[in-house]
Amino acid sequence: MKRNLTNSDIKEIKHQTRMGYILSFLIFLIVGLFGVFLFFNYDSKIGTFDNQYITIFYIILTAISIAISFLINRKYFKDLKNGDKIIKTEKVYKKENRMSYEAGSGNLYIPILGFLFPKTWSQEMKPHFLVYLIINNYRYKVDKTLFDNVKEGDYVKMHYSTYSNTLLRIE
Repeated sequence: MKRNLTNSDIKEIKHQTRMGYILSFLIFLIVGLFGVFLFFNYDSKIGTFDNQYITIFYIILTAISIAISFLINRKYFKDLKNGDKIIKTEKVYKKENRMSYEAGSGNLYIPILGFLFPKTWSQEMKPHFLVYLIINNYRYKVDKTLFDNVKEGDYVKMHYSTYSNTLLRIE
């Protein structure tokens, strides 16, 4: 079933385009740093003929940087231009909940010192409860309210973008 993209769907698709921009920026940054290196290590023996090659080299690398950004994000741009999404109904095979701990939150926890000096050494790790739905042998992380409302064997609606096939949400 096809539907129009909502504002939250558009926001999610735009969020997915960040990798193309980051990679393009990193290539552009490396080219810029190489230019600064050449500028400070400029030797008067290099003639204008070599400077023309360096200029052409910069133009080509800048074009490659822009092309890489476009090639990585082309399906997302097509999704945004099209404005449609696909909704599939899938069966929930299993529900999982796990406890995870915040990274770095308990790095000062030493049990013996924590008993003797509780303010300094008794910082315990902060727990987080992660909930998953297993659909078609894939584990999808969902929020707690959806997890509580769905039972094993129920059907959920999964919203995908048309061209990039990005999972937008589960309801």
